[in-house]
Amino acid sequence: MGILRRSVLEAHSGGGRRWRIPPHADYGLVLILSMLFLGVICQQNGEGGGGGGITSTDQNSLQIVPAARNRVYQRALGKSSVFTCSANVEVPDRLTEFKWWWPDGKAIEPTDTSEGYYDETRVEIMRDEPQTLTLLFTSIQEQDLGKYRCTALYANSQKLETDFTLRAYVPITFEDAPINQYAVKGQDYKVKCRVQADPEPQVDWKKDHRVLNNSDHFVMDKDGVVIRGVTEADEGVYTCRVRVTSMGTVEERHIQVEVHELPVLTSEPEVLEGVEAESITFSCTASGKPAPEYEWVNHRKQDLRVLERHTVDKYKGTLQIDGIKREDAGVYTCTAKNTAGYVTMKSTLNVITKPVIEEFKNITTQVNGNAILQCRASGDPAPSIRFHKDSNREPFSAQGPQHDSRIVVEQRTQGRETTATIRISDVLRTDDGLYNCIASNQRTKTELLGHITVEYPPTFANTPMKEAWSWNGHPANVTCLAEGIPNATISWFIEGSPERPVDGNMANIKQIGLQSLSSLEVQPIDRSLYGFYKCVATNKLGTAEHRVQLKEAREPGPVLEAILTTKTATTITYKIVGPVNDGGLPVKSFVAQYREDRASWDEHKLKSWPVDQQLFTIENLEPQRTYFVRFAAENEVGLGVWSKERPEITPRRSAPESPTIQNEVNGVAITAYPDKFELIWRVPPDNGEKITAFEISYVPVRNLTVDKGNQAEYQWDPVGPKTVEQKALGEPRHTLRNLAPGTYYRVEIVAENSIGKSAPASIIIKTAAVPGGSHSGYDLIKGETPGVDNLPMMIVILVAAVFVILFLVDISCYRINQTGIIWMVSNRMCNKKKSRESLVKPNDGTIQEKRPLNDGSVDPAEKEYEEIGPKTNGNGTNGNGNTPSHIAYTHHPHPKDSEV
Repeated sequence: MGILRRSVLEAHSGGGRRWRIPPHADYGLVLILSMLFLGVICQQNGEGGGGGGITSTDQNSLQIVPAARNRVYQRALGKSSVFTCSANVEVPDRLTEFKWWWPDGKAIEPTDTSEGYYDETRVEIMRDEPQTLTLLFTSIQEQDLGKYRCTALYANSQKLETDFTLRAYVPITFEDAPINQYAVKGQDYKVKCRVQADPEPQVDWKKDHRVLNNSDHFVMDKDGVVIRGVTEADEGVYTCRVRVTSMGTVEERHIQVEVHELPVLTSEPEVLEGVEAESITFSCTASGKPAPEYEWVNHRKQDLRVLERHTVDKYKGTLQIDGIKREDAGVYTCTAKNTAGYVTMKSTLNVITKPVIEEFKNITTQVNGNAILQCRASGDPAPSIRFHKDSNREPFSAQGPQHDSRIVVEQRTQGRETTATIRISDVLRTDDGLYNCIASNQRTKTELLGHITVEYPPTFANTPMKEAWSWNGHPANVTCLAEGIPNATISWFIEGSPERPVDGNMANIKQIGLQSLSSLEVQPIDRSLYGFYKCVATNKLGTAEHRVQLKEAREPGPVLEAILTTKTATTITYKIVGPVNDGGLPVKSFVAQYREDRASWDEHKLKSWPVDQQLFTIENLEPQRTYFVRFAAENEVGLGVWSKERPEITPRRSAPESPTIQNEVNGVAITAYPDKFELIWRVPPDNGEKITAFEISYVPVRNLTVDKGNQAEYQWDPVGPKTVEQKALGEPRHTLRNLAPGTYYRVEIVAENSIGKSAPASIIIKTAAVPGGSHSGYDLIKGETPGVDNLPMMIVILVAAVFVILFLVDISCYRINQTGIIWMVSNRMCNKKKSRESLVKPNDGTIQEKRPLNDGSVDPAEKEYEEIGPKTNGNGTNGNGNTPSHIAYTHHPHPKDSEV
């Protein structure tokens, strides 16, 4: 029966299938079932109404995907959603008039069946397959709600239809719940969380993951939680959790609450005084959370951030006013504000008008007359005035007589103006000069220079020239300087009989300058122009005269003496004594003229030296030659007469002369370095053979006192090995290295040529000591070398001192704590036998028992010895009858014995 039924259903539902009757089926039963099937078919066709229409059956139908209970769908407003109408038919291609209908009964008509179509861009219909028609909402709105129908015609005869109802709910929406909120310390604050949802939501709160409940501090409200009296502990993360149970939805909003503090002023109001045309800065500081920003307004309520000459630092709170004007005076208000609130502070600016010197005129007076110098200045407040002469160290007093009784200063003030006067009686030339008027009020001042000119008659007090020189008709200048106010007019006269005035008609005399400084240029072509010239200065206060003598200069006289000081194979050195008569002009040089024997003076050679030299050397001579030498002095006029010639015979070639050490030496040369010294010398004459090298040696030395009769002398003795170094020709300097710090050395230098070595030149040096280092030098006065001679004695003294210190420490330990080496020796030698006997009674020989105290302990005074090892019987044996191997005794001093 089951097989037959399955076959019938397959024939009914599958298109194009044929009836199959199983070979084992009962033909009678098949006939009965076939008749029943045809009856059902006829009945269905009859219900379709006239015209043979086919209605939807279980086999051909439409259904909505996804499925919903009672085909009622709830969707969130503003969200997208999709509904698919799917046809269950045998041949999908036979579906026609496949449509969706609006809730108002109007068809949702397609406009383009191949690409889909839209309605107001929110509704889209798509037919992805022949048997499906999809309705897509991109954003569901309230006007979209209602009952939607889906219809189709199958095989042009059967109407198929289904429907669904679209309903909307409001999703959880946070309308006013900022994620960052700021509470003010000490005030009430509501953490805002206003939400919208349909059905009605449930809201609960957490703080830092802990559930919040209603309390005196936290009050739950419909749109937030109120915090009573906010404290810093209320800062944290608050969680607003919203649930819609019927929809099974939940949303959370995490809100960071930061506790802010009202600004509190940390600076005091200021009353500042600003100087007109200068700058001033106001300060305003406040604490708060977050750090406040600052604004400034003036007494006109103007925002100073946008006003010229005003600079506001909104982060530091400073206000700088540049180019202060008088109208800037007044009250300035600083406002410090943050998200918690604001606080204000008022400061005051008083404007000081810088003094203006209205009048300060120069004056002129005469010597022994009176001078009045007046200075008038104004300002706000009125300034005080002081006078200061530029040549004086200190200014004059502001009022009354001065240190110089001739000078009096007066000052008076009226309103914003001050007038000061300095009066000088019996005026001196020294009163002439610049006077500074200093007008000051509080922090500002103005200065202006005035001048007192003191007139006086001419004077030649500062004219140095008393004589002038000329020779061989050379022009000479005769000059005079006349001082006087007003400037003097200069006239010149030639003294004689008669006295002649100098005028412009004289051929050999020319006057240069007619006032104050004047000169005569005289060219004495004959002896009549030598003599006295008189300079006459005249101004309105008097006349003065000054005489200058024009003299004739001559060559100097003969050199008085040439003293031989050194003679070598190639050089001769003299010390020259100049002439008695210099000819009227100073000698500027000495000249030597020399020739070889058998040569005439026409073949002479010259050598000239500046007169200020100490020694004068003739160089580049030949050894073993005879030379004739004569000397003369020279001035501006010319060369004086020659001295008598003198023969000089140079010695034969020999070793060089000794070098000259040029280091600065004052007894001992002190070097700034602990380990090096630079030796500098002058190359000596080579005595006919070229110098090939220099030998430099140095050795550590010490100074010893040597008795020579009744006089003690010092001498330097070497105390170490000598070091020798060679220096080739070149720059005459050499650096000695690897020297010992703080040590004296004798340094010698010898010049060498092919004949031999020169005599040594020597110097004593001392190297610098190393700071903090050990002394390794040689004593200059006592001649001691602590690092060399006295080292063994120092070691012996040091070891003895260590033993003495150890002995004293051991005695202290013995006396105070009964410890140490002395105690151990004396205790073992004196108390060993006594200690053993004190432990055994006289009668029975047993070890003495220790007497217990009241608390059961043993008296420390009696706990002096303890037995170590097995105990013995009265006969001195242990329990086994054997004598113990040893008995040790330990000393425990009484506590009082160890107190210090």
